Amino acid sequence: MNAGAAASPLTVAVRSRFIWVVMPGKRIRDYFIRQARILVENSSKDSQGFAAYFSDREPRDEEILGLIAVTVLLSGKYHLADRYPTPAEALAALSAADRSVICQEFRRHLQAFQRQRLLV
Repeated sequence: MNAGAAASPLTVAVRSRFIWVVMPGKRIRDYFIRQARILVENSSKDSQGFAAYFSDREPRDEEILGLIAVTVLLSGKYHLADRYPTPAEALAALSAADRSVICQEFRRHLQAFQRQRLLV
């Protein structure tokens, strides 16, 4: 690709001898879905975690996205810094539909852990 050519919607990344062709939005969305799952799992183990805070009500999208952005930043394990300096910027770069998918996955995972806690 020459320097004057427009960037393709696909990004080619070389990792561990494999070439992945990944759409940037999908890569970011999938990363934050994984982070949301980890976040819910970790919080569900803590009686003072945010999962207890959300036991009486459903979290709003803004709360979910803010919680994910701050937690990922503070964890020191943010893996998109090569393209987006902060998790909030990476989330903002996603379409509204992709952000909605992340929030839906967070809620689904949170509800599953809350149901599991009731069974124990």
